[in-house]
Amino acid sequence: MEELKKMTDNIGKVIDEATKEIREAVDSLEPPEVYSLNRRSLLNICAAVAVDTGQTLFGGVLRNVGVALFQVASSQEKDEPKSYPFWVNPNLPDPTDPEEKIEAGKLTRTEAISLQLDKLLSEDQLVKEFVKAMRWEKIYQEGVMQPSCYSSATALSDFLREILEWAKLYQVAKDLATIQSSGTGIQPVLLRDGTLRFAHTAKGISDPLGKLFQYLNIPLLGISKTSALLRSPVIILWLAKHGVYAKSGPFMVRIDKEMFEKLGWRLERYFGKEGYRFGKYAIVRFDPLPGSRNLFAVDIPIYTLNYLDQTLVLLSGVAQQSTATSYPVPGYPISLRKVHDKVVFTEDKVYLLENCLRRSLPQEIYELLKNLEIFERSVK
Repeated sequence: MEELKKMTDNIGKVIDEATKEIREAVDSLEPPEVYSLNRRSLLNICAAVAVDTGQTLFGGVLRNVGVALFQVASSQEKDEPKSYPFWVNPNLPDPTDPEEKIEAGKLTRTEAISLQLDKLLSEDQLVKEFVKAMRWEKIYQEGVMQPSCYSSATALSDFLREILEWAKLYQVAKDLATIQSSGTGIQPVLLRDGTLRFAHTAKGISDPLGKLFQYLNIPLLGISKTSALLRSPVIILWLAKHGVYAKSGPFMVRIDKEMFEKLGWRLERYFGKEGYRFGKYAIVRFDPLPGSRNLFAVDIPIYTLNYLDQTLVLLSGVAQQSTATSYPVPGYPISLRKVHDKVVFTEDKVYLLENCLRRSLPQEIYELLKNLEIFERSVK
């Protein structure tokens, strides 16, 4: 008991010191800039996402054997999901000795991955147009895909998913620009589930990426519901101290980067590390319920955020098309929920696809997958 008391005393001292520092940080901050999202707007809001659904097939066995299956779609009514399977973890040698000989007819890991990316670029119009717009020669060229993608299945999967998602976002933006030019009078807006950046790429990609959408004149917003910014005790207590949660109606909190930097915070991840992002975060509540803490970190392009009135109009429109009971978080934009419903595999879809694979795959391969699935379930 004495040892337990000593341990709890030590833990209590550390907690007390930490909370004291948090309170001092909150007290040193100026009151937040809060803007009500009550502007009148008429928007055509679309969203596009790419998700890895391979982990739902055969109980996650596809992911274990190094196969990723991406589903890509937009919230546009007639846009059906498209599937992209990839071998993201080929268990092949990658020689470090230039004179090392590889058995004739076999590829190295690097060659196998490069071959798949070349095939994607040559056969898929969606990706081809995006790569051309970005002025890349190859998807895996130096300065685009990071070397880690050749050695890490996770890195390659993330990179591929973002290639497909940004390609889809670009296609939808072009479609919206065409509709806008027809003179409907309705402002199109495009939503991305996540930040406005490109993971696993070299520095300098974000600038031309942002310019693609700026040139098309289609506002783009990145919506994040799980950002570390929203979980920060300083942010939570700062908003609570100034009664922000108690406000009625949706709102935007503009973050003063310089104010937080005086506390020693390094905010590159939220305000754009130079060369890696083209947006800045604002904190937004879309649902109208007083006391609601269902906040989103909304990544807004710098070229949009420079015009506050335009930003408030866009966010007001998103709020108007959100609901207090949206899944998975109240206030989650309906267009994002709609496109996620399209691309995610339900139990019925998984059952149907696995039965189709049973008829199309060689029997020994199908049996291998089923045996691996049985083992996977037995160890969970």
